[in-house]
Formats: sequence, C-alpha cells, structure tokens
Amino acid sequence: MECLRMEGVLEGKRNLVFSAPTSAGKTMVSEILMIKKVMETGKKALMILPYISIVNEKTQYYQTLLSSSQLNIVGYYSNSKPVPFEKVDIGICTIEKANSLINRLIEENTYSELGVIVVDELHMIGDEHRGYLLELLLTKLRYVLKDDLQIIGMSATLPNIDEIARWLNAALYITDYRPIPLHEFIVVNNLIYNSKFEVVKDFDFKPHSCDPNYMVPLVDEVVKKNNSVLIFCPTKYNCEQCARTLSHFFLNNGDEKVKEKRRELISHLSRCPAGLDSTLEITVICGIAYHHSGLTMEERELLEEAFRQGIINILIATSTLASGVNLPARRVIFDQPFIGIEFINSLSYTQMKGRAGRKGKDTCGESYLICSRKYLKKVKELVCKKHDPVNSCLVCEQKGMKRALLEVISSGIVKTMRDVKDYIQCTLLYYQEFERIGSSHSKESLKSNNKNNLEEDDTKEFISTSFGRATIGSSLSPEESIIVYKELKKAMLEFVLLDELHMVYHVTPIYSIPEPNWSHLLKLYYELSPIHRHIANVINLNEGFIVQAMHRRPDFKLSLPYRRFYSALMLNDLIHEVDFNEVVNKYQVNRGNLQTLQILSSTFAGMVTIFCQRMGWTNFELLVQQFQDRLIFGIQKELMELVKVPHVKGARARALYDGGIRSIKELSHLTPDEIFNILCKSKKRKGRLSNDIKRIEMHAAKMISRSAKQIILQQQEELEKNLAEIKYTLNQP
Repeated sequence: MECLRMEGVLEGKRNLVFSAPTSAGKTMVSEILMIKKVMETGKKALMILPYISIVNEKTQYYQTLLSSSQLNIVGYYSNSKPVPFEKVDIGICTIEKANSLINRLIEENTYSELGVIVVDELHMIGDEHRGYLLELLLTKLRYVLKDDLQIIGMSATLPNIDEIARWLNAALYITDYRPIPLHEFIVVNNLIYNSKFEVVKDFDFKPHSCDPNYMVPLVDEVVKKNNSVLIFCPTKYNCEQCARTLSHFFLNNGDEKVKEKRRELISHLSRCPAGLDSTLEITVICGIAYHHSGLTMEERELLEEAFRQGIINILIATSTLASGVNLPARRVIFDQPFIGIEFINSLSYTQMKGRAGRKGKDTCGESYLICSRKYLKKVKELVCKKHDPVNSCLVCEQKGMKRALLEVISSGIVKTMRDVKDYIQCTLLYYQEFERIGSSHSKESLKSNNKNNLEEDDTKEFISTSFGRATIGSSLSPEESIIVYKELKKAMLEFVLLDELHMVYHVTPIYSIPEPNWSHLLKLYYELSPIHRHIANVINLNEGFIVQAMHRRPDFKLSLPYRRFYSALMLNDLIHEVDFNEVVNKYQVNRGNLQTLQILSSTFAGMVTIFCQRMGWTNFELLVQQFQDRLIFGIQKELMELVKVPHVKGARARALYDGGIRSIKELSHLTPDEIFNILCKSKKRKGRLSNDIKRIEMHAAKMISRSAKQIILQQQEELEKNLAEIKYTLNQP
C-alpha cells in the first residue's frame, strides 16, 4: 500500500498511475480510492473496463461488496438497460459506453458531479482500434474538470509509463512485485528451457503421434495433482481440435463425483440458445472445454464458472480470454507463439502468461511456451524484450482526431480556434509530439471534417450543425453517421413498408459484421422472396457483384451493403422468432458471432434511433425505436412489453403470450404456480420435462411473479408522485 502514502493520492487531490504485474494489488488500491472518494464527497465514480464480460463480472462483485452501503452500482455496456446517471453512485462501463456517457454529461452540463474515474488496462490507450476513444474521453475530462477530478489508471509495465503519468499529471507507482512467483519455460522438441534459455529438463521418450509437441505430459503433470491448466491456441479452430485431441488422453480425468457435476454442466449447456455443441458434448465429461468467441455468452459463462469450481480443469482458449475474464490457472501453456497468423507481441504474451498462479491456492505459477526450433530466435527476443511504448492514436490519418474535434465543438465546450488549441494541448498526442503538432494540425483536421476553409482568427466561433449534434448524441462515429445519413435520406424516397427487412437493414451495424460465404449468399439471393428481392434492388445490390466476390475478395467499402444485407437476413429471421439454431445452420454462421451480431445490432438500433430524433426525423424514429429490444431478445412486436420483466426472455415471453398473458399487469395477477404451469405447457410441446428443467422453471416463475408485481408497484408510486406534484402546482396562488 506504499502508493497510498504518495502525496495527495489518498486525499483524492492527486491522480495516480499504478503499473504492476497481474495480481499485484492494483484493483484493491483503485477500490479503496474510488469508494473513499464516493462516500466522503458524495460525488460519482466511473470505472472503465475494456470488455463487456469484465464489466458484468465487476458490476455483480461491487453490488455484492457494497450491498449494505446504500450506494447504487450500475453496469453500462452494449444492450444493458439504461439507468439515468443522476441515480447512480458508481457506474461501471466499457470504453465506448464511458465516452458516450461523458458526452451526455458535458451536453447536460452535469459533468461536475463526477469525482473519480478508474481506468483499468490504461495501456489500451495505444490500441489501434479503441485507444483513441480512451484518450478522447480522458482529454475531455481533463479539459473541462481540470483538477476537480481524480484519475486512477492501472497499467501493465510499459517503457514510457512515466510519460503517460506526466500527461495525466499523476503520481506514478511502479512495482514488479508478484505475490505468486511465475516460473517461465520454453519447450522446443523434447527439451525444456528456463527463461535464461538453459536446458532444465528433457523428455526421454518419443512423443505420441497425436501429440508431437509433448502437450499431454505437460498437462498430465498438473492435472494428476488436482490443479488446473489453461492452454492458449492461435485460432478458434485450433482450440476445438486441441480439445478433441486431449479428450482421448484424459478419459479417466476426475472421480465419479466430479463426473456427475460434468453431466449436470452438459445438461445446462444443452439448454443454451444453440443447443449442445458436438465438441463440448465429447470433451466436457473429460474435464476439458474450449473457450472462444464462437460460443454464446451463456456457454462461455457456464464454462468459466465450471473452471473456477474445478469441474473443468483443462481449458483451451484464444488470446481474448487473457484480457476478457479473470480465470487464473496453476499452469499456462502456449500451443504456439502465435495469435491468429501473427507472431505474439510482448504485451499479449505478458498478459497471457500472467494468468499462471492462483492467489490463495498456488505457491507459484508456471508458463510453458511450445515452439519449433525455427522460431526459437524470435521467442528469445520475445521473452527478453520489454513492451513497446504506448503512443497516441489521435492522428489525422486515422479517425480519432476528426471525432475528437467534432465531439467538443458539437457539445459546446470549445467554441473558438483558441479553445481548439487549448483542447489539443490536453491530448496525449500533443504531449508526445509537442510543437510538431500545434494549431496547424488541428486546423487540418477541422478542414477535413467540416469540408470548408477555416479562418485564421483565433476568436472566430465554430457553430455545430444538427448533423454534428446528431452524430455526437447518437455515439456514432463520423464515418458511420455519414453512411446512416445518406442511406436514410435515400430510404425516405423509396421505403419498403410491406416487410420489416428494409428497416432491419438500416439498424444492422456498418462495421464489425461477419463476411458472408459469398457462394452461400448467392444461393440465398436466388431463393429470396419477391418482396426481399425488391428490397435488395432498392439497396442497389446485384447478382454480378456476388459472383465476382466468389472468385476474388471484394473491396471492403464496396462489399459493405452486401455484408449488411446478409446480416440483416439473419436478424430478420430472429425477430420473427425463427429458432436460433435454425438460423445458425441456414446462414452457415458461427453461433457466437450470431449472438454478437444480435447485441451489436440492438445497440446500433438505439444509436440510429437517437440520430433520427436529433435530426428531427420523427417518422423514422418511431419505426426504428422498436428494434432495440426486438433484436436483443429475438421477438416479434407483440412481446415487447413482456420482455421488460426480468427473467422473461424471448421463449418465455412467447409461452406467456400464447398462454393468454398480454401485459405486465395481467402477469402480476398470476401466482408463481400459474406462471409455472404456462411455462411447462410450452416446454412439453418440445418433449418430456426433466425434474431439473421443472426446478429451473419453478424458480423462474417465482422471480417473474415477484418482478411483475414490483414493476406495477413502482408504476403506481410514480403515478401517485406525479399526481401529488400536479395537485401541488394547481393549489399554488
């Protein structure tokens, strides 16, 4: 806790950058400072985390930890239910949600309510995809709040971490202390080297034909002592193949008691949206599972919890697991020194091997990197290399600077060229580049963004347009908003209302959507109904482009409408309640990718709704706003009210609706037994009900009944409060 003794840190008067290895106490320090600030000042806190899975995990953790404190802890991520920030004490959010939230606080002039901001994985400021947003939100806060906000940044050890700390005007605390020592090894053929590349052991037997890299003995060594192993593979395909291969060698892994728990896990996995995965069906009973983005969130959460409990003791994953969730193991094994087709970088390697060693369980952690002799030189460089320095991503050649200037001008916190210069000087970019950037850089960005000449006069004011305000209010990037604007303006002249596909297309994300199998898309194109073919024509899709794409990878920008249409077809099926697994098979899409598409589309629908609202396009706003809930739950319009009740998702909402329940009020009048009978009646149509399913549905029925009654009670209290205010107003002289 030495860092808490640094001048002004504990008092909340000085920022802090804490750089340390995994499990060195960074989280505890940030918790102490954050909670102390909130409780002593009554101001609000924001904790920024890189991934949805960690936001979800941390939200639940803090809600439990602070359950007796009266503090309201809320998680903000993708499709989470929006909670007004004025009702929140501690907000936990992703980088994207944090930026959106801060924009709103600035727009409403309520940013002074914020007292402390905690940034986990501060080194992500150099990430080429999301780093600019993190720098952008920190720059805005530094510009508007100056010294009235405490920033706490937690980071991996970086060569220029002192530069980041100076930029944030923060105290810097660096330690290489790791409570669980890490022993690092490299495996080349039958030899095992330590981190100094001295041979410490060799395998004196020939490898099995199915295990040429001695993976099995490395795993067996740990598993037979009832410890856990985390194996990192370069690709999703490698993960699944590795899980299948290892399952042949570990058929007797675990006693009968553990195997019974694994059978229960298989039963739970079979009830996930896409049913039971054929590989997991084989491997889970052996205590082996794979974990990557191809699985649904429900599947990943079940496997993560099973690994924590020791039900699964061999988990094979891609690199995203290392930063996505907290799942330490006694031993970490790298199947190859690659992430995808790229050689692993030092930061990723450090983060992944850092998962070795469970605090409170292990006396040490072990990391084994398997590589062929031809990569030994590169591996030596990797093991000995320090991390690359973190650099700003707010450069003119990228989208960051355009968004940086558009946001602050549209929100009104900068008005003149003088303000722009002052704002630029708050960025990491300026700090790192100094006078090389200057005002000419900001002018160049503004020119490219606003497409007109700027005057040299420092006092001349910039005025934001409705389009600029709509872009910032909706959290769309400038590039996305231009596409949305053009497509919706075009749709106004020829909008197809006979089918929902055209509307679904407009709420399908522009980026981060899967590339279609072009041959399969052509087949689907030929099978389109007349109305869907007409919609494809309105969007300007043509058969010839798809045929060409089958033979030569198309230009990304030109292929975007086809990618979106392909995704829109899937989403259209889902909102018309076509079975999830049926959609997976029909479109030959990965189940995890389909679920991710649902989540992204739901979020994007909300963004497009706000964009239309800010542009004054009321008719479009009314058409679009229904899709946020429909996309995430995969439901038709009539179920929208029922899914507002916690624990009522698509299938249960349909069962209740078909059972004659049309509203939350009607649902609140039912007993848990009556709800249970409706749910079970629907399940019986699909086959026999096991006692396990009955138990789950009975528990759900009780929760649904309680939640429905609570919603009606809250609505009554709100009405009474409003009525009292009206009476008070009328009685005023």
